[in-house]
Amino acid sequence: MPAQIERLIDSIVRLRRAERIAHVTLRDEMVPARELLEELVGPTVRPAQAARLLGISQPALSRWLDTREIATVTTPEGRREIPLSELLDLVEEVDQVRDQGAQRAVSRVIRDRNVRARETIDLDRVLPPRKRGHRTAELRALAYHRVVADRLSEELIHRARRRLDRWRREGRIHPRWADEWEGVLSQPLWQIARVITADTPHARTLRQTSPFAGVLNEQERRRLVDAVERRR
Repeated sequence: MPAQIERLIDSIVRLRRAERIAHVTLRDEMVPARELLEELVGPTVRPAQAARLLGISQPALSRWLDTREIATVTTPEGRREIPLSELLDLVEEVDQVRDQGAQRAVSRVIRDRNVRARETIDLDRVLPPRKRGHRTAELRALAYHRVVADRLSEELIHRARRRLDRWRREGRIHPRWADEWEGVLSQPLWQIARVITADTPHARTLRQTSPFAGVLNEQERRRLVDAVERRR
């Protein structure tokens, strides 16, 4: 079973690469196949499998997990596992730097991620001043979506629509919010940006069901979380 999971993940990585260079019509046919493979793998991957895919030892991976440089979630069984989306991004980035001849590829990727997080996220601009009634989770969501708004593209909207469709099929989002997000995502990019960054009670509630998950990597997300905590 572990070997099968690793083969599936390798196939998913290959499909992700192919989608980026494929014609839009072909890409639309490839995406459902990739998503089916992702469903077969499941939402998380065990550390032993992740370590093999990244080409590092389990103790080395554990150190990255302990320092929060690689995202983890706790499963209902109480195990610490890595989100599939996080692992896929890491495997692609690690493969790329290895192809460039870099040694200690995982360390290089994490170092580069931290540098980009510092250089590309203007905390003073994306963090709102604390207002009466703001809760910490709402501040994090607002800051996150301000960064997302800066990165909006047709590809990002396409991914959000597909995620929304999947949530609707699986019953993971209330139809009311699914309908509202569908309307938001049908608007021009500038209008979407304005909606997702509005600092209003309705926008705060809407962001709780946001389909823009996974836009930031773990280093960027942690930079925002830590900044919000400091601002408290």
